[in-house]
Amino acid sequence: MLTCAACGTRLTEALRLLPELPPRPEYDGRKGPDGFRRPPSTVPRGAFAVDPEPSGAPYVPHPDPEWCDSANPGNSCMGDPDGQGFLTSAGPRGTLVTHPEDSRDHLADNPARQEIGCCGPPGREGPNSLCPGCGSVVATLYADCTGAYETDFLPDAVRVEAVA
Repeated sequence: MLTCAACGTRLTEALRLLPELPPRPEYDGRKGPDGFRRPPSTVPRGAFAVDPEPSGAPYVPHPDPEWCDSANPGNSCMGDPDGQGFLTSAGPRGTLVTHPEDSRDHLADNPARQEIGCCGPPGREGPNSLCPGCGSVVATLYADCTGAYETDFLPDAVRVEAVA
């Protein structure tokens, strides 16, 4: 399971490490079993994977104005609101990607991030989840239909602990 590096509070259910991050599923426009329109989770329940690529905020301009497409999910690419082309993630590498349901009852919302997406928080403003024990910023929930459906834990904010 993942615990808070600052205070040791449990942040997830028991998880197993996947050998690599699966491809992020594309959004097919259908409502899921929970009634929301978003792609399936990047990782299955009860698992986590390490993302070697940058994840989330901050975002910087990408030099190729045609770059963003279905191969670049919502948490790594978005339209540039201040110019032509797209922005790409310059966020942390090595985030621990989990299924959002594996941490639903173990995280608190970050009041500094009040993003609203049509189906859930898009996670584009940066980490939006806190440790309920000490209030440390620990993760970003991506739960809008415009991108991946996952929770990305900051590698320096959490520890992987063996479940007894």
